[in-house]
Amino acid sequence: MILHRFGWAAAALSASVALGLGACGGDESSSPPSPRAEERTPEAEPRPPGDRGSGSGELLRAKGRPQVETLATGLDTPWEIAFLPDGRALVTERPGRLRLLSKDGRLERKPVAEVPIAEIGEGGLLGLAVDPRFRRNRFVYLYRTTEDEIEILRYRFEDDELRDEQKIAGGIEVGPIHDSGRLRFGPDDRLYINTGDAGTRELAQDRRSLNGKTLRMEPEDYRGDGARPEVFTLGHRNGQGLDWQPGTDKLFEAEHGETGNDEVNVLRKGENYGWPEAEGKNHGRRFQGPLVIYEEGIAPSGASFAKLPGSKWTGDLFVAALRGEQLRRIDFEDGRAVSDEPLFFERFGRLRAVTEGPDGALYVLTSNQDGRGNPTSEDDRILRIVPPAA
Repeated sequence: MILHRFGWAAAALSASVALGLGACGGDESSSPPSPRAEERTPEAEPRPPGDRGSGSGELLRAKGRPQVETLATGLDTPWEIAFLPDGRALVTERPGRLRLLSKDGRLERKPVAEVPIAEIGEGGLLGLAVDPRFRRNRFVYLYRTTEDEIEILRYRFEDDELRDEQKIAGGIEVGPIHDSGRLRFGPDDRLYINTGDAGTRELAQDRRSLNGKTLRMEPEDYRGDGARPEVFTLGHRNGQGLDWQPGTDKLFEAEHGETGNDEVNVLRKGENYGWPEAEGKNHGRRFQGPLVIYEEGIAPSGASFAKLPGSKWTGDLFVAALRGEQLRRIDFEDGRAVSDEPLFFERFGRLRAVTEGPDGALYVLTSNQDGRGNPTSEDDRILRIVPPAA
């Protein structure tokens, strides 16, 4: 089947952040924590448009400050960006479009494809992942909501088209809120999936349900037809960020809490993270608590570690914040957060996703047209952020 083709300054740890304690973290109804005026990120140095370094993992780094470049404007609620081995990137837009970003940072005018979705509440075309064996099999994976369920689809990406649609997982309840949606391949080549509780809290503790979980699929499963994913962890409200700490096997997750109490967790197979029976600092011995709590709430979304060497940010975790309208930079040492600073506070609005590119820059998607932001004429955007040199 061929789908139809269309012609920064460091901030002291705020009192709202608790480190090394237990919680499940925030809705988007209350005000986000604000850095004090003297803590706000200074304006980054300008960068010539299209200056993207050598494209081989080396790039022109700012000496003292990050450089920010706007690669594309006018997107409609972009949700995820994932890079292909040739340096291009695919971008999902929630209304059901898949876009292509060229190697020189230009967004192709026409979408690659339109994927049928049911845009119910927070749903639509959400997560995206590129198979680790893409050069051989050309597989990409999409996370979408339909009228009846949430589905994980696999396609073959050839000649800049999606072909051979196959549903590899379903049976995940869809709801007007908390549809989660992040897809990530781990260093073990397994596919990890974040699902929300779909607004039905008890599903997160129901071991028969796939909702409110981090799911995992073996390679033989996602090459089959409709396999049931393994429940890797449970007790999640609406996790939206997943990435592995470089040099370790630790899987970090960023998750929305109910009213405040947003969190960053380390996920361990078989563990229960408490929602809805426990949140905040009161997990006790029954449940796993997070490393970081945002008691006032920032609505954390996509997360990515900076892995390539050569910058002051290498090894740090970056978390895009929606209601918080900032990019959090968290430094972990010996299993605990030793610093946590807000970058670009209120400069670009709501941030949905952050991904490290093959050039070592961070690629960030804004989400100001999702019904909760205040979009400008340029929103939504794809930003490229070059970290300062080490």
